[in-house]
Amino acid sequence: MSEQPGPPVQPEDRPGGRPAGEPPAGQPRTQRGGWRALWLGGIALLTSFFFYPLGLVLGIAALVVGIRARRAARDASGSAPGAVPGIVLGAVGLAFSVLSVSLTVFLWSELSGYQNCLSTSNTATDEQACQDEFYPRIEDKLGLPSGSMEQYGDLL
Repeated sequence: MSEQPGPPVQPEDRPGGRPAGEPPAGQPRTQRGGWRALWLGGIALLTSFFFYPLGLVLGIAALVVGIRARRAARDASGSAPGAVPGIVLGAVGLAFSVLSVSLTVFLWSELSGYQNCLSTSNTATDEQACQDEFYPRIEDKLGLPSGSMEQYGDLL
C-alpha cells in the first residue's frame, strides 16, 4: 500500500492540530481561577451575614484561589479577570465572619442563657422577662447605652 501525499488527517477528538495530551481549547486556567475567586468571594460575603462559619471558610477559599490565579496570570503574562474583585469580596466576607465569630464567643454566656430562657418560656410575659434579664447584661458587656437592645434585640 502506498501513502497518499497531502496534509495528515486530524483525529476528530483533536481539532485544530492540537497535540495529544494538551487540554482542550477554552478559557485559560488563570481566567477560570479568577472567575472562581469572584464567585467564592461573593458567596462568602452573602453567607457571612446568615451563616458565618461558612462565610469564614469561603472567604479563605476566595483569597487562596484569587491569589493563586493572579500569580499564575502574572507568570503566564496573561490576565485573571475577576481575581481582584474576588479577593476583595472574600476579604470583606472573611472580616464580617471573623467579627461575627468573635462577637458570638465574647457574648456566649449571655446568648446561650437568653436562648435557654426563651425555650422555656410559654407566654409573652415570660419572653419579656427573659429580655428584661438578659438585655441589660448584653448592654453592659458591650458598653451600650441602657435600653439600646430594645431596638435591635429582635435580631437575636
